[in-house]
Amino acid sequence: QVLGGGGWGGGRTCSLEQATAMSGVGQQAGHPANSGGSAKSGREIIHIQVGKSGNQIGHAFWDSMCEEHGINKSPNEEEMRGTFMGSDHTKEGHTDVFFNEGRGGKNKRYVPRAILMDCNMADLASIAQDPGLGDLYRPENIVGNDESSGNCYAKAFHTEGPDLADRCLETVRKEVEKCNCLQGVQFTHSASGGTGTGLTGLVMKTLRDYLDKQSKCVMQSFVLAPAPGIADVVLEPYNSALCFHDLLEHCDQVFLFDNLALSQICKKALEQDMPKMIDLNRVVAQCMSGITACLRFTGPLNADLRKLQTNLVPFKNAHFLINGLAPLTAPNSVKYRPQGNVMDLAQQMFSKDNVTVKCDPLNPGDEFHGILKARFLSSWASWRGRYQTKDVDQVLHDLQKPSSRYDKFFPDWIPNSIASNICRSTGSIGDSVVFTSNNTAVHEVFDRCVLQWDTMYKSKSYVHVFEQDGISVQDMLESRNIVQYISEEYREFARWEDKFFEDVGGMPNARPVIKDKAVDNEEQQKIAQELQELMDGRMFIKQDDRR
Repeated sequence: QVLGGGGWGGGRTCSLEQATAMSGVGQQAGHPANSGGSAKSGREIIHIQVGKSGNQIGHAFWDSMCEEHGINKSPNEEEMRGTFMGSDHTKEGHTDVFFNEGRGGKNKRYVPRAILMDCNMADLASIAQDPGLGDLYRPENIVGNDESSGNCYAKAFHTEGPDLADRCLETVRKEVEKCNCLQGVQFTHSASGGTGTGLTGLVMKTLRDYLDKQSKCVMQSFVLAPAPGIADVVLEPYNSALCFHDLLEHCDQVFLFDNLALSQICKKALEQDMPKMIDLNRVVAQCMSGITACLRFTGPLNADLRKLQTNLVPFKNAHFLINGLAPLTAPNSVKYRPQGNVMDLAQQMFSKDNVTVKCDPLNPGDEFHGILKARFLSSWASWRGRYQTKDVDQVLHDLQKPSSRYDKFFPDWIPNSIASNICRSTGSIGDSVVFTSNNTAVHEVFDRCVLQWDTMYKSKSYVHVFEQDGISVQDMLESRNIVQYISEEYREFARWEDKFFEDVGGMPNARPVIKDKAVDNEEQQKIAQELQELMDGRMFIKQDDRR
């Protein structure tokens, strides 16, 4: 059995004897450490893509993986398809993070560790029959039927889902046995349609119950959230509320995207007049590639999924994340931007125009109108390029220091909240950075979901569709209240006073003055006084300059 979170006891990998004795599955089919070829990380991830949107995003992700690792996906070279091409073996990296080894011998074939699921076989066939890349997927890992979910969460969860979930669990069990030390499971799906919400929720629940018996692997999801003013699914409000309920209970971290923000990125930043869905999916794939680059390639600052999740989730149940990608530059404007400049990329990654979900992470707030100021609870910057650690650390420090224009968005009660990693290998866009943040502005996404739910439920429309497939009105009301709870939780974080001391601008040597509104109890008062003495210099030992 595969074990998550870096192995038993916090180590990087678990031995064959440990895995065999503790899991009871017998001889392990993992890759031996001395098998040659690419380096083995021992930290595998299983990728599951569900529904039409999830499969399209996942397909773009695997296209990016093949390009970055130099894996041949040419439709004209059937015999060499899936093999490593080129002489730069550093591109192979830790291919075992996302790929299994198929055919052995001189032309070793790599097979994506992916499971494709849908309630519409025609959509799965369009992916599997794609010339080149579609041939890389293992046929046994394509799980689906032709019953259709009818865009209804209840039908996918209760009626059509159980059989597919059982088949998925069996497929995951086989994939787990091939791993050396499972690090996590990641999903790509939509929060609007029936299959992407209902089937994903059922599979997440099934896998969480199964994997937690032996290990604590990280469950993460890349979700296409409902976009404001754009909806092609009538039942979207009900589906999204039930989906977010599942993501809250069964997922460790959730990366949010929406079509409106992605299309605006393609139009404004990339200057595409009529962006297609494949263009939007490529932006999501670039974010996924950047976030996972530290797992697949080496660098001066490495990380894994457990480290990522620990740094990005400072509070329980607050694991809904937004992403920013840089550089996002039109081809005609590339020559006007400095290449590999850390400060330039840092300024771009903070821009609200580069955020992949519709919310404002730099909202200054307005007390008069009741608009809350956005705050970065935690952040992670995934750098790709030949950057020096000291340069990255200096820029991230400058962004958070008191004199910075971004300082007001970083609360004092979580100091130094930007973590980072540096990966030497660059992707298709060259030197880049993906900025993932846990920002209180994400409550805007859930507020829209609650508003749409209330609007539809006011007339009790389509409630019978869910009731006839096993979802009661009480279940639907509970999911709506859960989404409201997530929003209120982030709103509460935004209401906390982010500064312990009053602003004494223009008086550099003045003693710090404690802000009364920031102190709620005696313990906080004591901490504030200690900080005041530290900042005032009275707790330091003065040394005379004797010459």
